[in-house]
Amino acid sequence: MIRGGVGSLWETLPPPLKLGAIVALSLVAVEAFSLVESSGGNLEVWGFSLHIEVDVALLGVTALLILLSTPIAAMLGITPAIVELVFGVYLAYRGAEVNEALKIISGIGANMLLFMAGTEIDVGFLKRTAGKALSVAALTLIPAVPVVAYMTRGAPLEASILVFATLTATSVALTFTLFDAYKVVRARAAQLVLAAAMILDVLGMILINVATAAINPLLILYGLVILAAFALQPILPRITGAPFEMEIRLVAMALIVLGVLSEVLGIHGVLTSFILGLIVSETVKNRRVLREKIEGLATGFFTPFFFIVSGMSIGGGVELLAVLEALALGVVLAASKLGIIYFYIKRFMGVGRQMAVVAASGAAPLLTVTIIGAEIGYDLGLIDGRTYSMLIWVVVASSLTAVMAVKLSYRL
Repeated sequence: MIRGGVGSLWETLPPPLKLGAIVALSLVAVEAFSLVESSGGNLEVWGFSLHIEVDVALLGVTALLILLSTPIAAMLGITPAIVELVFGVYLAYRGAEVNEALKIISGIGANMLLFMAGTEIDVGFLKRTAGKALSVAALTLIPAVPVVAYMTRGAPLEASILVFATLTATSVALTFTLFDAYKVVRARAAQLVLAAAMILDVLGMILINVATAAINPLLILYGLVILAAFALQPILPRITGAPFEMEIRLVAMALIVLGVLSEVLGIHGVLTSFILGLIVSETVKNRRVLREKIEGLATGFFTPFFFIVSGMSIGGGVELLAVLEALALGVVLAASKLGIIYFYIKRFMGVGRQMAVVAASGAAPLLTVTIIGAEIGYDLGLIDGRTYSMLIWVVVASSLTAVMAVKLSYRL
């Protein structure tokens, strides 16, 4: 008998075996759900009749996959969101369909994800680094142009704008996480790429708004409410002497007004969530406990469901050729961005090769805005299922390319 039991045995296993065991458990869980789903929930187990609600089984297996995605991502050195996307795709291929409960939880997750993305934008930092950051942001747009042209050939202008927005936005959260993992957040090159990522996220959300919103005079009122919220946010606390309460009330009022206007204008609700996150970014940044509570609720529960549902939305009918095509496009797009920013940083900032690779890799991954934009475009009929699935696989390929580039630079 092994002293310490199963826990001690698990600790003695090499990482590849641990990874294989967790992945195997994930596959078994999905296959078990597939069996429940194909039988309509009516099973015979050792001579006993057993009925399991298919919707309950789907929620259960989704929750288990979310739990397992964290150790898998940690072992692979990638974000759990990528693992959750792949799990969602596999669920769809095994016959799972998104039910109402998943739609509701995923919708909340999408709004919280965009709210948190907005809070990642440091307006003051952008002002200080605007000139150079704009240059880096502009350079990262170049490789996206031929990819967008290829993916949207024959599509209407709105679809082209939407896809361009999704493929040019760089995930601020992923960029920051990458830099933090390699202890380079405060390096000048990393700060420049981080500022460029912020600009691209904002630009991406603006372009998605342009592509999906109907022309309406109330757009002016929508803009005025946003400007008023930005103007009042730093002033109200000083006037009232009760900063936290007034900031929360400001957000609540802005949320209600912008929510109503969003419905009238046909603007997707998550865009409003992003704007509100941007408005309160300073408040959230200066209140660590508040930020930790919001992030814990978002990343610990709601947003993983959003990523799995996004993967499930691809469906099981997408041909393998489209998947391979998207993966190739994702690698080419990420590698092109990385290469351009690498040479820019080496040429104008005089940093070493390794630092330049790490900083440039922060400009390569796609995630939040890309997936949200794809969801919106698919829901509104601007893009078809094939284009939607390709965008999701481009996200996977771009993120993996960035991680692999950094790991390779440290081995050479």
